[in-house]
Amino acid sequence: MKVPFGVSLGDPTMSADGAVLHVPAHIEFRNTGSVRIFVVGTMWKVNGYPTKFRTEGNTMGDLKTQLWEYGGTLRHVTYSRSHMLGTGNVGFPGDALDPGDDFSTDVTVDLPLRSDVGRVEVSAGISYIRADRCKLGNSYKASAEHSWDTEGKHTWDAPKWVAQPGDDFYRYHSRIYRSSELLNLTHAGDFATAWWVLPQWWEGAPFAKGETDPYMTVSISRDPEGEQFLSDAEQEPYGMKTMWAATDRTIAQLLQAAKKAPAPAHERGGNSQQK
Repeated sequence: MKVPFGVSLGDPTMSADGAVLHVPAHIEFRNTGSVRIFVVGTMWKVNGYPTKFRTEGNTMGDLKTQLWEYGGTLRHVTYSRSHMLGTGNVGFPGDALDPGDDFSTDVTVDLPLRSDVGRVEVSAGISYIRADRCKLGNSYKASAEHSWDTEGKHTWDAPKWVAQPGDDFYRYHSRIYRSSELLNLTHAGDFATAWWVLPQWWEGAPFAKGETDPYMTVSISRDPEGEQFLSDAEQEPYGMKTMWAATDRTIAQLLQAAKKAPAPAHERGGNSQQK
């Protein structure tokens, strides 16, 4: 198995009125190995973080809080709750990725410069299974369900290990089949599920009030609703793997890069064919 995966932020450009930065992000997802894979789920997202510089340095309490909540800390920078700038999928759940194929994608996120965001982070996750060990049911691609009705009202909850009551989500799920027909006949059926959750704000949430911070989680379970999920050892024969990657840049770095880059053709005005 060889699946190069990573994320990067390119050099942005500034809008003609100087109010918005157009920030390009690249998500790399390729199959350079010799084994076909099936995509269980993917996600990318871009978050903005208001930041403050503290010459005297953060207290030990601040350092511990940031390390716990954000997975990292800087001695002289204090983070605030995140703002979501964009999110989406890479490829389509249930798609097969043959050796030599890729789902790499580019997205451009607009960042209002009059906001208090001081740092931008792009992150992405992928989950897949090995086609030489198992196969997703044919119904997986068409199994999409969401937790809200046609008016956007929340109608049902995910299992508590997935999300809090009231959190909206959508999911894909189907039976997962082993590569051996004998094993399929002699063992109970298992189910693969991918959940994309839009958590509600709560007091102490790591994202700003009125915002959300989407996340994806995947599992193989004994039941189709994903309640009785298998242990890591029980999931191992299926070869399911989930990877995450992230990178960030400060607004100062983005502005410096934008000053060196020409404005997009459609914002420079005039005839784009004119030389």
